[in-house]
Amino acid sequence: MGTLGLDLERGLFLGIDFGTTNSVVSIFNFTDGEAQTIPIDASNIFPTAVQFETDPEDPEKLSRIFGVQAKEAAIIYPDSTVLSIKRLLGSDETVKITVDEKEFSFTPQQVAGEILGYLKQKADEYAQEELNLAGEFSGCVITVPANSTDRQKKMTKEAAVLAGFDEANVYLRLEPAAAAISYAVTETASKKVLVYDFGGGTFDACILQITAEESGEPVISILSTYGDNNLGGNDVDKIIMDMVYEEFKKLTDNEIDLFDTAADDGVSKRQKKVALVRLIQAATQAKERLTQAKSTKITLAPLIQEPKIVNINMEITREDFIAHKRINQLGEHPDLFEKFRDKNLMDLLDQTLACVDSSLEAAGLREHDIDEIFLVGGSSSIPFIVDKIKEKFQKEPFKSKISPALSISQGAAYYCNMIMMPTVKGPVVQEKTIHPLGLEIAGRRFMEIVPASKDIPKDGLIVEAPELLTTNFDQLTSMAIVVYENTAPKTGEGSATVNREGMKRLAGTSLRGIPTAPKGQEKVRVIFNVGQDNMLKVTAQSTSADGIITELSVDELYQR
Repeated sequence: MGTLGLDLERGLFLGIDFGTTNSVVSIFNFTDGEAQTIPIDASNIFPTAVQFETDPEDPEKLSRIFGVQAKEAAIIYPDSTVLSIKRLLGSDETVKITVDEKEFSFTPQQVAGEILGYLKQKADEYAQEELNLAGEFSGCVITVPANSTDRQKKMTKEAAVLAGFDEANVYLRLEPAAAAISYAVTETASKKVLVYDFGGGTFDACILQITAEESGEPVISILSTYGDNNLGGNDVDKIIMDMVYEEFKKLTDNEIDLFDTAADDGVSKRQKKVALVRLIQAATQAKERLTQAKSTKITLAPLIQEPKIVNINMEITREDFIAHKRINQLGEHPDLFEKFRDKNLMDLLDQTLACVDSSLEAAGLREHDIDEIFLVGGSSSIPFIVDKIKEKFQKEPFKSKISPALSISQGAAYYCNMIMMPTVKGPVVQEKTIHPLGLEIAGRRFMEIVPASKDIPKDGLIVEAPELLTTNFDQLTSMAIVVYENTAPKTGEGSATVNREGMKRLAGTSLRGIPTAPKGQEKVRVIFNVGQDNMLKVTAQSTSADGIITELSVDELYQR
């Protein structure tokens, strides 16, 4: 690949699959017209992990270790290592770490920004030294789960800016659509495709229409998408983790709780944390081995050394793995554990297939209408899951030349190509809204303004509220404008309320300065503007002669 230099119209962009467990980065190769994965620390797959330690040159500062080294360091330094940060994006949780008995606090987007910054640094070095590309990556396309909330996307963009990417050049695109691009670029026939994306932290089912054009550049339209942000490969790992923990409980007569660091059971807080990290890693490795073998051994010798040495040495068959039902909470929030209590792998698979069925229903399709199935994410390669998908659709999943683990990042790189060189043709993706968006109105009711699955034009989708808002008391001078996202539009019948399950409050502001008047006389027009990255801006304006206007950028005004 030759030096691009000024040939690029928009600078150099990096395609990033920022995953819960692992991340992958890719760039579009202009020489051969294909996406190319960039190895980070000599590997295409980079563990999404960071470990903090005291800077040897300045004890008042922290230094960082990333990737494989951080993942391995978690066994020895669990208090200063952060794993699976993606699951916290969109939450109010504070990430606390302890280094040399000093506690530090970070927001989820700060930690994610640290990891993305390292990926950018290594990608810059590789592009300059190995690909002879001039300059640095000023922009990026980061993929997000199809079922992401507005707030999760907002915090992902914040992390990318903290990593050093230009704010105006950070684009978000849906993971299933990116994966489908990897498939579509080699497709010559029009097909309906199911993307079954079982990643580390989330599950997404997305149905796409790939239309082959005479120009040779396919058009990809998202027909529907449905997912679960609290179901992923990590939850599959916990089935094996639960099996091992049951063995541990037997060996210790149920007298030691590894998840209660405050319990007076003879095991130190540090040793419990180390044991848990080893337990998680052993479960993950066992799951990976069981995708190839019918049985595997788990040896943790010792798992703990105080108050007595406890060695784990057990064999797990694929049949045991499939049949085992979760018993232990394993440190999860009680509400989340209820979702997985007494569930086995078949139950988790059923939950993913329920998302598939919802996506089929939303697209108005049946199983026999699907021409191809594209498997994405590590857990989608579990033989039991592959067999059940084949049974449901009566066809073999598509055998891609691209690894399912790399397809999302490489699809993002094709997006980068379209941004870097907008005059060059490439796959066209018709973006759609994911969840209904609307306002809270009188009686805590939800007024839907932007429906789900609505096409988003290149310049954005502009939708005006179906009716004007009116003041509901005399002489009001302000009106609350509160925006909600309905992440579970199928629940309940009739008029939805904003306090029901699935409603997510995105942002709120007040339209101030409304001319005083009797109840109902002053009216307000509200307009929603959704960009192709599914980010939202809301405009509210009084319609009177003395009317005033306010703009609410939902990606900036979340209530903490």
